[in-house]
Amino acid sequence: MSDLKSNKNVLLFYWRHASRYPKLLWGMIITIPLAVLFNNFLPTFVTSQILNRLASGDFVKGDLWGSFGKDILLAVGLALLGGVIIWRINIYCNWKLEGYVMRDIYQRVFDHLMRLSSTFHANNFGGSLVSQTNKLASSYVRITDTTMFQAWILLWSLIFTNIILWSRAPQFVLALDGFTLLYIMVAFAVTKHIRALNTLEADAGNKQTGELADSITNVMAIKSFSSAASEAEHFAKTTEKARMAIVDVMNATLRVQFGFSVIGTIIFGAAILLAVASVVVYDAAVATVFLVFTYTAIITDNLWQFSTSALRNYNRAFGDAQAMTDILALEPGIKDPEQPEPVRMHKGAITFRDMSFSHPESDDDGGLFQKLNLEIKAGEKIGLVGHSGSGKTTLTKLLLRFNDIDSGDIIIDGQNITAVTQDDLRSRIAYIPQEPLLFHRSIRENIAYGKPDATDEEIHEAARKAYAHEFIDKLPKGYETLVGERGVKLSGGQRQRVVIARAILKDAPILVLDEATSALDSESEKYIQAALLELMQKRTAIVIAHRLSTVQKMDRILVLDNGEITEQGSHKELIAKKGTYATLWAHQSGGFIED
Repeated sequence: MSDLKSNKNVLLFYWRHASRYPKLLWGMIITIPLAVLFNNFLPTFVTSQILNRLASGDFVKGDLWGSFGKDILLAVGLALLGGVIIWRINIYCNWKLEGYVMRDIYQRVFDHLMRLSSTFHANNFGGSLVSQTNKLASSYVRITDTTMFQAWILLWSLIFTNIILWSRAPQFVLALDGFTLLYIMVAFAVTKHIRALNTLEADAGNKQTGELADSITNVMAIKSFSSAASEAEHFAKTTEKARMAIVDVMNATLRVQFGFSVIGTIIFGAAILLAVASVVVYDAAVATVFLVFTYTAIITDNLWQFSTSALRNYNRAFGDAQAMTDILALEPGIKDPEQPEPVRMHKGAITFRDMSFSHPESDDDGGLFQKLNLEIKAGEKIGLVGHSGSGKTTLTKLLLRFNDIDSGDIIIDGQNITAVTQDDLRSRIAYIPQEPLLFHRSIRENIAYGKPDATDEEIHEAARKAYAHEFIDKLPKGYETLVGERGVKLSGGQRQRVVIARAILKDAPILVLDEATSALDSESEKYIQAALLELMQKRTAIVIAHRLSTVQKMDRILVLDNGEITEQGSHKELIAKKGTYATLWAHQSGGFIED
C-alpha cells in the first residue's frame, strides 16, 4: 500500500471516530481561529494603532489614560477573550473529544481482534498487537493536536495576515504567501524519506514489545532451560535494531531541520528588509512596519513549528498507526451470516456430511479431511483417539467454527452451523481445551465466565462437581483469589479443575473435551472422571484423549488416522477387533498413546 493511500486511510479512520461527536469536533475547529484572531492578531492591530499615534504625536502629553486608556483596555480585553475564555473552551472540547475517541478506538480494535481467526492470532505476537493498539490510539492524539494547534493555527495566521495587511502592504503579503507555500512544499518533499523511516521505527518497536511479552509469558521455560543469557542476547539484538531505527529517524530529522532553520531565517530577514525599505523608500506608516514585523514573526514561528515539530509528529503518528489500521482493514476469516437464523440447537445431535477441509498452512493438496461422514446422536458420548496429527483437535475446532470447512456441511439438530452466529453456536458447546485458559481475575470470575449471572451457590456447586471446591476453600482468599496471568498461581491440575467447573456451570447441550484430564494426577483424575461422566449423562460429549483410560466408558470410540475414521466401536468391540485401537492399547506406557 502506498504511503499516500495508507495515510489517507489513517485520517479517514480518525475522522470517522471524531465525527461521531460533532458538537465537540466543530467546537474545537471553530474556536481555534477565533482564539488566534482575538489573542494574537487583533491586540497586535490595536497596538499598531497606538504606535502610529505615538509616531505622529496624536495624543495629549501627560494624559496617558485619556489618550490611550480605551485602546489599552481594548487590547487587553481582546487578549483575555482569546487567550483565556476561547482557548479554555477549545481545550475543553479537545480533551473531552479525545477521551471519547480513544475509548471508541480501543473498543473498535478489541471487537475486531476478537473477530479475527485463530490463525491470525497464532501468527501474531499478542504483545505486538497490544503495542500497535496503543500506538494507534496515541497517534490520534498526536495527529489531532498537531493539526489543530500547529497546522490549523498556521493556516488561520496566514489568512488573518492577508486580510489585515493586504490593503497596507500587498507586495509583502504576496511575497510572504509565496515563501510560505514554497516552504511547505519543500517541507513535505524532503520529509518523505523520514515518513518511511518512521514506519520502520514503528515496526522495530512493535517487534521489540512483542518479543518482550513473549519472553515474559514464557519466563518459566527460560528459567528451566537456563537460557536467560541466550534470550538476553537475542533480545539485545532486537533492542539494538529498535535503537538504530530511532537513530536513523533522528539523523534524517536533524538534517532536515537544519535546512528549514536556514530557510526560516531567510524569510525573516527578507521581511525585515521589506519593512525597512517600505519606511525609507515608500514612507510607510510605523503601524504597518510593526504589523509586518509582528505578523512575520508569527508566521515564521508557525512555519518553523510546522516543519520541525508538526511534520515530525505526522511522520511518527502515521508510521505508528499504519500497522493496526492495516489489521483493521482485514476481513475476518470466519464471518457470521448476514441474516442469521434463530438458534435451534438444544439436544446436541451432530452430523458431519461430506466434509472436506485443508489446513490453510498445509501444502498437502489432498487436505486433512476428504468427504468425511459422521453421525453423532443426541446424548451420545464419543471418544476420539489417534496419533498426533490425525485430525482429532481439528475436528472439534471445525465443530466450534474456529475454521471453516472447504466443502460439505456440519449440522447440529438439523441446523447448519453456518446459519447461526458464531456466538450462538458456541453458546451451545462447552469447550475444555488441553491448555487451561484462565484470565488474571479471581477464581469466582473465572468459573462464572461460563454463566456471568451465576449465583455464589451455583458457582460453588460447579466447583464441587469439578472437585475444585476443596482446594479453593483452603486458599487465603478463597474464591476471591487472583489466579495470575493464564492462571500461573495455580497448579496444572487446579487450573484444569477451574476450567471444568466453568464448563459445568455453562450447562451446554454439547461438551467437547480436548485432553481435559491430561494435567491431573491419578487421584484427581479419578474424581474428575466421575464428575465428567455424571456431567455427560444428559449431553452429547466428544472427548479427545491420548490417555485411553479416559475414553474407555464412551458409547463409541473413533480411531482417526490422517483425517479418516479407520475404526469405531466400544472399547470392548475395538479390543476384540485387534486392530489399530487394540495395538495402541497394548503399546501404552502409563496410560498414554506412544507416538
